[in-house]
Amino acid sequence: MLLNSQAVIAAEIQTDGGQYYDLPLCLPGYYPNDPGDCLPLGPSQTITGLREQGFTYPLAGLPANTPDPALNNLPIRIASINDGQTKVYASLSDATSGGTVIRSYPGGLRRYVAFVEQANSGGRTFVRLLGGGWIEAEPLYSIPNWQGLEFFDSPQSNLGFTIDGTGSYNGASFSSGATGKTYNKYDSFPIYNVVEAEGYEWYQVSPTEWIPSLKSRRVVVDTTTPPGVEGGKWINIDLYNQTLSAYENNELVFAAVVATGSGDLYSDPGTYRIYEKKEIEQMQGSYTSDRSDFYYMEGVPWAMYYNRAQAIHGIYWPAVLGFKQSHGCVNMFPGDAHWLYNWAELGDYVYVHDPSGQTPIPTPTPMGTPAQELIYPTPTPVN
Repeated sequence: MLLNSQAVIAAEIQTDGGQYYDLPLCLPGYYPNDPGDCLPLGPSQTITGLREQGFTYPLAGLPANTPDPALNNLPIRIASINDGQTKVYASLSDATSGGTVIRSYPGGLRRYVAFVEQANSGGRTFVRLLGGGWIEAEPLYSIPNWQGLEFFDSPQSNLGFTIDGTGSYNGASFSSGATGKTYNKYDSFPIYNVVEAEGYEWYQVSPTEWIPSLKSRRVVVDTTTPPGVEGGKWINIDLYNQTLSAYENNELVFAAVVATGSGDLYSDPGTYRIYEKKEIEQMQGSYTSDRSDFYYMEGVPWAMYYNRAQAIHGIYWPAVLGFKQSHGCVNMFPGDAHWLYNWAELGDYVYVHDPSGQTPIPTPTPMGTPAQELIYPTPTPVN
């Protein structure tokens, strides 16, 4: 019988005793127990199946927003030095004419300087350095501006970020066929299930859609207080997945892709505390005997030191995050580093771990060959 326009098609069911009775189909929904007055079949049966696979109904997006794009703006302008040893001149006129030299920068793999003024002369670009003097350099007009997610509630599932443009697949296999849906670099998505196949982890992002870890990284949502952490606020650095997440009151509040130390210069696992924060920092070093890998970087933004010379900081140089590639620090896109810098306080916990167990626990960061002095940043006095 039909009760009203919403009362659904009656179904005829035969009991074990051979008798028949009529019940309407239940309205679409999840029925963990027998409702008694309707049949949880059709759409309800589909919804129940989805719930058993970990999917909510209706499928909801992540409870998060992209942070303020203004966080991407660097606190100081940056320029690159492209030649070998580079001279610094006393004035702009000296720089254009090859006059008085007050110091120089050694050649190296990557060198960047912070500047406060720019001038062009004869088709050449010169900048006045933050530390004084003029130098020929190329200002950076474009910096990475991808951002992670700021959460207003802990998600019910894990999540992921792509690290390159990619399509999704109908199943956990490259041979399952493409769905036709594409994701841009550093897009985010929920992860409901994870399986290993064909040498990769595969992330189920909808009932009929999978993305391989070949071009994506996973954020494992775990609101349990880590070992060595007191209270409900900490930064979680996942060396295996190359992701960072932040927790407050045991709730996820932020997540992003990072790049940690590689090779012998890996980021040390352990539980640490932030002991120094610097809005801009100068970083330099070399780890080979011929110093061919020498790097010099002024104006590194939003650095937070937590383990000797290892820090979380922003980058302005070209890089693809999601891969181990630093000299031990945790690299973040500028807007993400800025968000974390504003949120974190001196003394906050930093939990660094490798769920795969591949990273040794812990050893001092090697300082190159020949041995080099390890210089520790000086903590800023707290008034």
